[in-house]
Amino acid sequence: MNPWRLLRSSVRRRDLAAGIALAAAAELSAAALLGISGWFLTACALVTLQANTTWSWMYPSGAVRALALMRTGLRYLERLVSHRTLLTATVDLRSRLVRGAAALTPRELRGERDGALLSRLTTDVEAVGALPAQVLAPLAAQLVTAAVVEILLLRASLPLGTAELAVLVAGVGCAVGAHRRAERRLAAAARARSQARAELLGARGAFAELRCLDAVPRARRAVASALGRAEDAEQAAARTERHGRLSMRLIAALGQGSALALALEFGGTPQPVAVAVGELLLLAAGWELLEGLPQLLQHLARAADAAGRLAALAQGARPGTPVASGPLQVSDLPIGNGAHRLSLTVRIPELVLVTGPNGSGKSTLLGQLAGRLPVPPGSVRLGATPVHALASGAVAEVLTLVEADDWLADASVSANLLQAAPDADTAVLRAALAVVGLDALPLDAPVGSGGGALSQGQRRRLAIARAVLRQPPVLLLDEPTAGLDRPTATALLHGLRRALPDSALVIALQEQELELLPWPADATVRVGTAAEYRERATAAG
Repeated sequence: MNPWRLLRSSVRRRDLAAGIALAAAAELSAAALLGISGWFLTACALVTLQANTTWSWMYPSGAVRALALMRTGLRYLERLVSHRTLLTATVDLRSRLVRGAAALTPRELRGERDGALLSRLTTDVEAVGALPAQVLAPLAAQLVTAAVVEILLLRASLPLGTAELAVLVAGVGCAVGAHRRAERRLAAAARARSQARAELLGARGAFAELRCLDAVPRARRAVASALGRAEDAEQAAARTERHGRLSMRLIAALGQGSALALALEFGGTPQPVAVAVGELLLLAAGWELLEGLPQLLQHLARAADAAGRLAALAQGARPGTPVASGPLQVSDLPIGNGAHRLSLTVRIPELVLVTGPNGSGKSTLLGQLAGRLPVPPGSVRLGATPVHALASGAVAEVLTLVEADDWLADASVSANLLQAAPDADTAVLRAALAVVGLDALPLDAPVGSGGGALSQGQRRRLAIARAVLRQPPVLLLDEPTAGLDRPTATALLHGLRRALPDSALVIALQEQELELLPWPADATVRVGTAAEYRERATAAG
């Protein structure tokens, strides 16, 4: 996605134009200051050597001081305007992208749960929001200043202006070429690091098997090899950028040396030394701006990458987005590794049990009902609308899924509960904890990273209490009683029905835990293995 398109509605054009105008005026003042001061100092030295007492230094001295004050004031004003534009754009972008996140489907939003969404809303938004201040205003100032300097030099001397134009074109070509080569190497480094991360995560997940097979050294070598390729590519990119800068400085040295020769004598007609020095320093002012081009290109590349990652969030809630309405309906959904097909309607306030042996697919079924895992088109619907076509915000209005190992923030108990009910007071939070039997847990108790400061049963029940605060029409629970003693598990199930009398409950339980239910189920779905379904089909036949 083009970062300028993303910024177009987030930046006020008046502020943008003011920032560009101030930046251009500041750079023009700096260039004029350098050229006039060079001419002035050289002229003063020559006048002193010639003992010329008729030459007046007052006007050029005043011009130098005026330009110095103007440059300082304009740069200060440009920083004020640019920072205001940056803050305005960042706030507007983050607001839009947070709203856009609610328009993602549950499956898409689930892919952002590893912290990527937070990174998008912070680092990536800052990279895009900084474009006006870090790229657009400096680049516009460079172009305006280079054009003015080139026009002045062409008026003073056609060969001198032509030489300056050739130097500028060569410098721009060198900078762009070096940037493109460095980007290719950085892309190779990113691919290598991605491969290393995949190798590392795969080895971590299968560490026990790798150790049994004595394959840990091989996995370590694969990760080290990928990291080595990434480091080599990054070093090559850094070398390319250094060589590009050195090449630009060499072009500048050769160009300015040639320009000095042309300025001192053109067509056999020598110019005054002071004028030649002023022209040379004016040329140097234009070149000094060009040396910032590689950094501008890097900022632009980072912003383009960030805009690409923000594209899904930037679309926002589109007109005509379906709204969730009606009961949860399942039609011809393959379960049990595709060996059986399920059709079911979950009405409020029914209780639907999902049971079966470990590994049969109970958790997968709940994830499919919540829209987080792929399903055949139209097999899971809310009313007449497929769940996978609904935005996550629309699904969340109807469905809440509590997974077996649900996510908890590294914060306090109350902070985790307030995620579901930001306006809830202390009494409401304590009532939610009482529903799941966590009355004794202090609201200010730390949860720890991933809930590590709590026991497994406490983590599970805290996630359920958070879901209770949402008062969802349909609550999906994946083995809520696992790891709990019998009295606690029974009290939890009793408390859920009392707290949510008008909600449909879809609960996945182990077969040996079905007797914990204090009331009969309206429907029971037994998810079996493929072998079990084949046995049933054989017996029925």
